[in-house]
Amino acid sequence: MGHSSLRLPPPGQPALRLTGVNHHFGSGDTRTQVLFDNTLEVMPGELVIMSGPSGSGKTTLLTLVGGLRTLQDGDIEVWDPDRGDYARLRGRAEPDLVPVRRRIGFIFQRHNLFDSLTAMQNVRMAQRLGTASEDPDADARRLLTYLLLGDTDLDGRPQKPRTGYKPAALSGGQRQRVAVARALVNRPKLVLADEPTAALDANTGLAVVALLQHLARPRPEAELRALVRPADDGEAGRLGAWQVGLLKEVAAEAGTTSLIVTHDPRIMNLADRIVHMERGRIESNVVVAERLFVRAGLRQSPAFAAILPEEQEKIADQVLVGVHPDRPVRPDHLAAHPGRVEVYEPGAVIVREGDPVDDGSKFYLIRRGTAEVFRGGDRVAELGPGGYFGEVALVLNRPRNATVRAKDRVEVYTVARATFDRFRDVSRPFIDRVLTNFRGPAGPPS
Repeated sequence: MGHSSLRLPPPGQPALRLTGVNHHFGSGDTRTQVLFDNTLEVMPGELVIMSGPSGSGKTTLLTLVGGLRTLQDGDIEVWDPDRGDYARLRGRAEPDLVPVRRRIGFIFQRHNLFDSLTAMQNVRMAQRLGTASEDPDADARRLLTYLLLGDTDLDGRPQKPRTGYKPAALSGGQRQRVAVARALVNRPKLVLADEPTAALDANTGLAVVALLQHLARPRPEAELRALVRPADDGEAGRLGAWQVGLLKEVAAEAGTTSLIVTHDPRIMNLADRIVHMERGRIESNVVVAERLFVRAGLRQSPAFAAILPEEQEKIADQVLVGVHPDRPVRPDHLAAHPGRVEVYEPGAVIVREGDPVDDGSKFYLIRRGTAEVFRGGDRVAELGPGGYFGEVALVLNRPRNATVRAKDRVEVYTVARATFDRFRDVSRPFIDRVLTNFRGPAGPPS
């Protein structure tokens, strides 16, 4: 497959940035606003799914990112690996958008294949827009074979290849796979996909998503092998054993970022980030790993143990900032989500022993860094990521029983006292039970 630059944005910076994007259709009295002040960052190697009802603006936003529509208001910046800088789409004339489009892999819902060309020729046509490889024919054939259009079926048996068929002779799902191959054959660093699995069965849908995941960052061998499932596991889909080896050949370079519009529930749990749109606005922007991290941390606390799972999830989602827990939050993240995460420098006191509980008191879940717990002047514990403190005082309405101090730079998620007050009657028996299990100075910090 064609070579492309591996230069990525500076650490912590996105591959794609949208700022205050608005869009209107029509003019004069019929002018209608369809996008409202949308801001989004997508990090290098992320697989991001955009969800939402039909008409919510997902496809319009996708076409603006790809330079297929004129950006009217706001900014869109796409990382240009050749220049080592961002390409800004605002104010670009049509000829200046062509180089941007060439660096993007588009997977269209309507396929947009050339009817007069075979499947192989459609893919080879796309290769002419990229950097030439030593054997482009082999690159295209490998990709089509992986997508089950070549001479091998899912179970490794010979089959009649479809690479020489024109679109009219292919099923809707087969045409969709050709469109996927055409979009990915040049190993673009940004992929924009509109319902890429809608016409696919479970097996080929999984093959496409696994390919996008592996182009983002290589998956462990055990994770790939787990996709080689029994034939009766039809709902989740499966890969053939031979496809795993071919997948690693096809996706030999990592760092691809994918933005996918989909209604397909089969692939929601495979995303790194889920962006939900309603009525032209991004209503939620959830990093899946962050959501799992916060939910797991809350569920460890006895204050949340008795709460219904759906309530636990609501509380967790109220503190998310849309940043992977492996990455530090930036000042702009904090400003965009005030009160959700607090940052303490080394030596700073987070809570102090003896302080009374009031309406401003909070529960804390450590996101990054390490905190030390002191009681009566003695150091009694150390808490790292996933550690929590402060719930006992909130539920029992009594002063803090320990001092918690940042050992290094500490980021903490915070939950307000009002949340605990809603569940006080449910949580208190669990807190009382936990306290009876602690003796001496090393009890839970509150």
